[in-house]
Amino acid sequence: MAMKRCPNCGERYSDTYEDCPFCEEEEALQDGEEIRRPRSHSGHRVAGRQQMNFITPTLIVLIMVMVGLLVYLLWGDKVAEKFAGQKPVTPPTQEVTPVQPETPEEETPDPGVMPGESEGTTAPGEGGQTVSPETDYTAASKLPDGLKLSTTDFTLKNLGESHTITVSGGSGSYRWVSEDDGIASVDSSGKVTAVSGGTTNVLVSDGSKKGVCIVRITASGSLPSAPASSNSDNGSGGAHKLNREDMTLSKGEKFQLKLTGVTTALTWSTSNSAVATVAGDGTVTAVSGGSATITASWDGASVSCIVRVK
Repeated sequence: MAMKRCPNCGERYSDTYEDCPFCEEEEALQDGEEIRRPRSHSGHRVAGRQQMNFITPTLIVLIMVMVGLLVYLLWGDKVAEKFAGQKPVTPPTQEVTPVQPETPEEETPDPGVMPGESEGTTAPGEGGQTVSPETDYTAASKLPDGLKLSTTDFTLKNLGESHTITVSGGSGSYRWVSEDDGIASVDSSGKVTAVSGGTTNVLVSDGSKKGVCIVRITASGSLPSAPASSNSDNGSGGAHKLNREDMTLSKGEKFQLKLTGVTTALTWSTSNSAVATVAGDGTVTAVSGGSATITASWDGASVSCIVRVK
């Protein structure tokens, strides 16, 4: 196969073609026709056109990118401000703290006077507040346990029989009281005396702790008169008994003395009003440290109680 050169376009082509294929292709392109020929017969002109068709869209993309960069450099700030101004502003989220309902303050009720408690006595309180157990058995019984007794349960078989209870573990200033003086009485030293048949409790306290003993009286009936003491008849001809013969009070503390077995009017007096005073109903008020004697008088007779003020 020989090659020959076209006198019109100067391209070389195979002598198997009667006319120059490159010229025919050029004419077909100008007329809008497409001429296909075997790849083996393609020349440099067709390859050049294919390369040109691939480069053209690439150049267009590069030009658009360059134009975009130029626009951004010249007007980028203004465009950004415009779009930023149109962006909806989200209000900041404000945390709302729920309001707790106010709890009404509970008013502390006035404890007042306990049933069976004399006016002016100190009721048991919280936080170790002390009380005066000799003022009332009910008030003293609310104190916590803590005193150790020589016995916590004993029996007396005969009326007038006595038994002394010893106590330890407290402050040393002890006060005794019987739940029912009609069954068993107790003096300031812890001596318990059977008065009538039955069962009752005897309590001792140092003002902050207590100890309790059960007293059982198996004898029947009751004593014809109160147990003999310094506060006995005194010539009045009748049985009488003062509920306290010796007691200790704190400054400002009160306690009501009571005399049983006397129906006539009583006159109360104190030997030292600077230490303790006494009202017409027998209520003793501790004024200052020391000791005084409180006396109840009637029809020429009298009984006394020693009051010690801490």
